[in-house]
Amino acid sequence: MSQTYINQGFEKDLEYGTKGTNENDVKISFKKEGPWARRSKLEKGLIFFLVILVLAVIGLVIAVVLVRKDDSKTMPEVCGTPDCAEATARLIENMDMSVDPCEDFYQYSCGSWKKKHVIPEDRSGFNVFGVIRDNVQVINKYLLEDTMSYPNGSGVIKAKDMYSSCVDLEAIESKNTTVAIPLLGELGGWPVLESNPGGAWAESEFDLSRLLIKLREYNNRPLMDIYISSDSKDSEKYIIYLDQPDFGLPGRTYYLEENLSHMREAYVTLASSIAKLFGANATLAEIEMREVLAFETDLANISMRAEDRRDNEALYNKMTISELKQNFTEPDSGADIQFDWLQFITGVFDIEGVKIAINHSEPVVVRAVPYFEKLFNVLQKHRKRTVTNYLMWYFVHKNVVGNLGRNFLEARASYNEVVYGTSASTARWKSCVDYTVSLFGMAVGHMFVKETFDESAKSVALDMIGNIRDAFNELLDELDWMDEPTKELAREKAKAMREWIGYPDDVIIEEKVNELYENATIDKNEYFKNVLNNLKNSAKSGLQNLRIKYNKNVWTTPPSTVNAFYSSIRNNIMFPAGILQPPFYSKDQPKSMNYGGIGVVIGHEITHGFDDRGRQYDKNGNLQEWWDASIIANFKDKAKCIVDQYNEFIVPEAELNVNGINTQGENIADNGGLKQSFRAYRKWVEQQGREEPLLPGLNFTNNQLFFINFAQIWCNNMRKEGMINSIKNGVHSPGQFRVIGTLQNSRDFANAFSCKNNHYMNPQNKCYVW
Repeated sequence: MSQTYINQGFEKDLEYGTKGTNENDVKISFKKEGPWARRSKLEKGLIFFLVILVLAVIGLVIAVVLVRKDDSKTMPEVCGTPDCAEATARLIENMDMSVDPCEDFYQYSCGSWKKKHVIPEDRSGFNVFGVIRDNVQVINKYLLEDTMSYPNGSGVIKAKDMYSSCVDLEAIESKNTTVAIPLLGELGGWPVLESNPGGAWAESEFDLSRLLIKLREYNNRPLMDIYISSDSKDSEKYIIYLDQPDFGLPGRTYYLEENLSHMREAYVTLASSIAKLFGANATLAEIEMREVLAFETDLANISMRAEDRRDNEALYNKMTISELKQNFTEPDSGADIQFDWLQFITGVFDIEGVKIAINHSEPVVVRAVPYFEKLFNVLQKHRKRTVTNYLMWYFVHKNVVGNLGRNFLEARASYNEVVYGTSASTARWKSCVDYTVSLFGMAVGHMFVKETFDESAKSVALDMIGNIRDAFNELLDELDWMDEPTKELAREKAKAMREWIGYPDDVIIEEKVNELYENATIDKNEYFKNVLNNLKNSAKSGLQNLRIKYNKNVWTTPPSTVNAFYSSIRNNIMFPAGILQPPFYSKDQPKSMNYGGIGVVIGHEITHGFDDRGRQYDKNGNLQEWWDASIIANFKDKAKCIVDQYNEFIVPEAELNVNGINTQGENIADNGGLKQSFRAYRKWVEQQGREEPLLPGLNFTNNQLFFINFAQIWCNNMRKEGMINSIKNGVHSPGQFRVIGTLQNSRDFANAFSCKNNHYMNPQNKCYVW
């Protein structure tokens, strides 16, 4: 067998150069010498080559092991936890990796999200915030419908009863207009209804001041907005403010722009339809509601543009009531419509539950001087009947339509379809959850925190805030447009900035929550009655503190809120429990994602203390100029770069440009927040001495993960009508440009993704303020 095998092996070798060697010689050689001696030169060469190859492979393996062992001290590992796998899945699910990140990072990060998330029929837009809010809404629904838990919490019980009365559509439908008609009569009647119930109006008894006072008792502020708040220049005291009102349509431009005329038609149709549901004559309702539109249009024409209302110093016009009467002269005795400033303001503060004496020397801050200079001339152009129809419609639109039967809700849904692009009404339980939370936010928050909140998030957020504040100070040191004395004042303001995280301490104490709502009266079988009581309570609580010290430590925002805030008066930043969840924050996702998420939000809110309006307040929350003229000029020059940059962005859904002036505060905060959070993250990595583990299945560095998670926070889809509303009235840029605009200014981003100069995402000209 062995002989045969050897001969077979030689056959090929002989074929290539063993001729002249006879068979006997081979056999003799095999018997007398060892195996190696019997090999041919070719065979020996092949064996030698194989040995060298094996040795080389072994050496390579040893080298790789040694390198890996050495690099394990500095190179990141791959995270193997389920939470990291979940984070990977979430990122991939949202991304469109066919897009070049240096050409359109928003589409790269959010392209798949946009394809997979259909805008709900009841909304004009949908975004990541909306996804989280939907989840919170479901949790709150469950908590409010659970009648067995928290049996001793009177505040919680009142919240549940409020919700129960709101979702009882059968009871609401059975009562319908019968609950509202007595109210219309109490207010003096709605003229358009004429002889129908609720329409008993007499022109001879018209008294503008008296009607405005009565509406203010139900927390309505048409024609002129009167309220109390912290005195901007002495923030521990309350003061009376006067301002222009809001409108029935979404904003002043809706009355003035020709291309929005179809929305004005929808508004007239809504108003006349509601009047008809109360029994008005169809023809009369159409005529008189068009007169109301004309009156509101005149008010819109004299109101200040949003672009002219960003300078808080210019809006702070303090005067006594005596001076108010001189500066905004009341109609003379022969005018058709009379008004008296002192009568009006004293009447407002004389409503039940307030009862505060007011005289001519009472200080008032007027925030819309141009509006009040022209208001009384506009009033004289219109009939008393028209003015009354407007005032009553304002009340009905804001407080009645959404709280009656299906026919009223259907009329509003038709209006919303034209103005907001929605094609369905919001599910009743959702509206009722939101309404209940707006009234009993701490009672619902008591349950929400106990059931869902991870307490460790507080300490983590505090650490991040400290790191990001340090980053702000570092960047402040590097500024080239601010002198050292002003930088020191800015450091002091940043240091004085307080942080509120999760919820106020009292919210978890049942007795404290009960005390908070001890004066609230709720009847689970009388929804509309509850609504009216809530309006009155809101009016009283909003006015009765005029003579007391302003308490900067009162937290009123519901803990379940999915948002974050900065207050100039309090000089504090707030992050309710509702926002401390993925993708903003998770204790188990990489720090890079947390800093790209909630970290950027933290930096955003800190920067609000130094944006075009926040910078006007000092560290104690007082409106006073703490910068000299040259530094202000430098700031405005830097801010103008931001304004001009965002003005150039065209929103495809509406074919409109972003309003760079109205959005500048948020854009400045976005840019500053991103820069601070990335700096803080890299400092955190430096302190750890190594990069943190990467996400599995992704070829992204942690720096890249930071920016991807930042971008995915702003994934959104918007209807045309919703985008029009956002651009005309909003202070935030659309999500697409919150990503693109901010990252175009970020060298850190360009470095992370190796974007070449003059790529769309890495333009040569970069704007910065902070």
